[in-house]
Amino acid sequence: MAETVTAYVKNVRDTAKSFWEGMSVTLSYMFRKPITTQYPDRTGVPVRDTIPARYRGFLEVDMDICTACQACERACPIQVINIDIVKGDGKTRPKLNMERFDIDIGKCMYCGLCVEPCPTGAIQHTREFEGAVMAFNNLTLRFVPDDRVPFPAYKVPKGSEAFPRRPLGEITRALLKAWDAPPPPFPSQADLDALNKKADHGGKPKPAGLDPAAMGRQLAAKALNVKDDKPKLQKVLEEAMAGTDCGDCGYPDCFGYSDAIAQGKESSTEKCAPGGADSKAMLETILVSLKTGKVPEAPAAVKPAEPAPVADSRQPEAGPKGPPLAQTLGKEELYKVVFDAMAGTDCGDCEYPDCDGYTKGIVYEGQTDLNRCAPGGEDTRVKLYEIMLGTKPPPK
Repeated sequence: MAETVTAYVKNVRDTAKSFWEGMSVTLSYMFRKPITTQYPDRTGVPVRDTIPARYRGFLEVDMDICTACQACERACPIQVINIDIVKGDGKTRPKLNMERFDIDIGKCMYCGLCVEPCPTGAIQHTREFEGAVMAFNNLTLRFVPDDRVPFPAYKVPKGSEAFPRRPLGEITRALLKAWDAPPPPFPSQADLDALNKKADHGGKPKPAGLDPAAMGRQLAAKALNVKDDKPKLQKVLEEAMAGTDCGDCGYPDCFGYSDAIAQGKESSTEKCAPGGADSKAMLETILVSLKTGKVPEAPAAVKPAEPAPVADSRQPEAGPKGPPLAQTLGKEELYKVVFDAMAGTDCGDCEYPDCDGYTKGIVYEGQTDLNRCAPGGEDTRVKLYEIMLGTKPPPK
């Protein structure tokens, strides 16, 4: 009996002791300086100044040292950068001018591939990261503020190895808009006038991004020449990928994925997420060529459509344009056209996991709601109605 009472008293004592030990730690924090910082209005210094210098934040272009070489635009695997060049006579205006230099940081994946080939270091990643905006289109940074005043390209002095640059982040901070700023017109006036301005200067409209079909045929021809040499075939297959080494394909890098395909250990062409539909199409073209022993023929050239006549109230309206593309194209070709009309943000706002899912829903599953692409706005809506129905969308 005595032992039971002793054990009971000991348990009570140990419990009280542990309770006060815990409470003493808790009470000690009542008299210490708080550790939690109220972000962002009560931070001692801006958060960007505490981030390491090599942080990949929003991109910035110092137009004063940009040579208009367009190396960054070619290096971007997802066409985030758009540059429009106009040439002058070298007398009344410089020989090379930029009337547009846009970077859509809302779609940028911060791979850094555009920074590496820049000869003067004009394009760099900053430590800016705060991009919360209500209008997605406000995330497009326009480094040429007025397309009516083209920016002359920088001429590199002979023998120069270093180039003066404005403080990193200063230019981008000035272009970032407030989170509740109203959206710009969509499409912007600069986008609508781009092709007309090029025609005025005797240039040809720039194609929107690469042509995966043409590039796929080129790579397929190279693959047929080296099909028995696995290391060389691997290099050809890797050219069809985004080159970001992101690991999203399940392999450590692009080399691992392309080598697995070359060795016959991998047959899926859909694993390169950064390359998207373009990489998938090019890889399929290569594999089909290796299987059949010949490169697919290019589609017959389509004669450019005659420019539409200017509407005249004194003349009767023109007849119907013809059947919509949905009735004239095969499913695969229609998929590509519909996918190109999407915003490409994979935001999931359409209730599909990504743009590819929404496109397949429209093309293959009979989805009739063409109003779901919120980032694409009215531009995407108009395109989808014209492709699928051949009509203009009804007013909202």
